[in-house]
Amino acid sequence: MKVTVFYDYNCPYCYLGSKSLNELSKEFEMEIEWKGFEVHPEFPPEGRKRSKTMKSIRVSRGVLEMARQDGFQIKLPGFGANSRLGLEGSEFAKTKGLFKEFHESVYEAYFKEGLNIGDMNILLEIGSIAGLDEAELKEVLKSRSMYERIEDNRQEARNNRILGVPTYIFGKFPLHGYQPTETFRKIIQRAFDRS
Repeated sequence: MKVTVFYDYNCPYCYLGSKSLNELSKEFEMEIEWKGFEVHPEFPPEGRKRSKTMKSIRVSRGVLEMARQDGFQIKLPGFGANSRLGLEGSEFAKTKGLFKEFHESVYEAYFKEGLNIGDMNILLEIGSIAGLDEAELKEVLKSRSMYERIEDNRQEARNNRILGVPTYIFGKFPLHGYQPTETFRKIIQRAFDRS
């Protein structure tokens, strides 16, 4: 079954959803197409400190509880990173057959180590760990040669009335927002049963 995922690297729900899908891909035969969609282009490269409002505290508690229920480790970094270069790097990683490695490494750097994934030097280190040639990745990020691919993803999201991330399309069935792994399992099984 084809699964399309619209995601962003600074979204904790996207991170948890990515981990769930990775687990479930061991049970179900899925062809997952990842579409990077920058949600906060206004965040500067150095990131933006998150304010501690009642809403943000509630959201943080909810994320941590969801992660706990699914047995995933997550550390909320306390700042919003600019994800654009990371998304462009992931498109380059696709061309080298190293998307999964890069994708997981970007999430881990941000949501486990609290690193600024908007910093090119950090992305170069991540790319190197994922198996990408550092000089090639640097050239891609500096030249912005993957810029249009992210813009195409944004346009596709608009065309399909996708307003936020994560959004999953299981076959033709769309699902907005993160769900616990067991809920994902039931949705995927239902989509398989209908196909």
